[in-house]
Amino acid sequence: MTRVEELWQDLAAEGAQPGVFRRVDETHPLDLYAGIDLEGRPVLMLVSHGSPPAIPPPGAVEVLCNQRGDRDWAVIFRLAKPELDELFGRLCQDLVETSRFATRDHGADVLLRRLNRWRKLLELGHRKTLSDRELRGLVGELWFLDTVAIPRVGIDAGVSGWNGPFGAPQDFLIDGLLVEVKTVLPGVQDVTISCVEQLDGGTTPLFLAVVQLAPSDAAHPDTFTPASLVHRLRAAVEASTGACNEFELRLAEAGYTDLDEYARAWFRVTACRYYCVRDGFPRIVRDALAVGVIAASYEIDLQQCGPFECRF
Repeated sequence: MTRVEELWQDLAAEGAQPGVFRRVDETHPLDLYAGIDLEGRPVLMLVSHGSPPAIPPPGAVEVLCNQRGDRDWAVIFRLAKPELDELFGRLCQDLVETSRFATRDHGADVLLRRLNRWRKLLELGHRKTLSDRELRGLVGELWFLDTVAIPRVGIDAGVSGWNGPFGAPQDFLIDGLLVEVKTVLPGVQDVTISCVEQLDGGTTPLFLAVVQLAPSDAAHPDTFTPASLVHRLRAAVEASTGACNEFELRLAEAGYTDLDEYARAWFRVTACRYYCVRDGFPRIVRDALAVGVIAASYEIDLQQCGPFECRF
């Protein structure tokens, strides 16, 4: 149970009247309070001296804003969908933890930006199923997170280093290294590079990881489904509240939700090859583009990349 949930529970046990609030953390730079609103619902409230930014439209979590009698502003976060009650406590605690370095002038801004990421998770029921290409790409990234990133740098750094869901040029930044993960069928010798920046890491060491992902069946050893891979990762990150929340938020950014279809598609990784992307590697870099060329995607032949194959 989170600190915010404990405060809600204490207020309920004390028979506190609606409209009663208690400060979440005396050491926090923002004036954040857990309480029960006038309708009897648990809420998180920020008291701010300045007028808050634009309030987002109604969704799974509502944001209310009122100017108080002392001229301060109250920004209130409350749940609009009771079926998401368990997630709401985690959300509120996450708002508290991720705003610890915010300033009073920008506190509401920080909280609302973080809430926007949570709303994608809370409202995933409206998302479509990932295409086959999208799903295979996500499975490759999740496999790398599970078998390489987390064992190498730990849970928190592994999850925070997974940047693929944000549309970053490379999928991972771990241990000071950039890694772009490409997922291919066994035997395929070409990969598509979607933008100029993807194989252009500047001065940061960059590696291309090519994951061979084969369709399989449940009877084959080492097979898994997207759902079972996500379940394994959830079990791995649950020891860290921060990593657990970040993992779920990044899954949401990637468009993943728990659907039956993802428990019926079986895969196995037959190999993973790594290439050091350095001078001489077949690629296009930003500095070499002709004047007037602003974007490009291209394919590379892995059979020509043998001299750059390496261990990771």
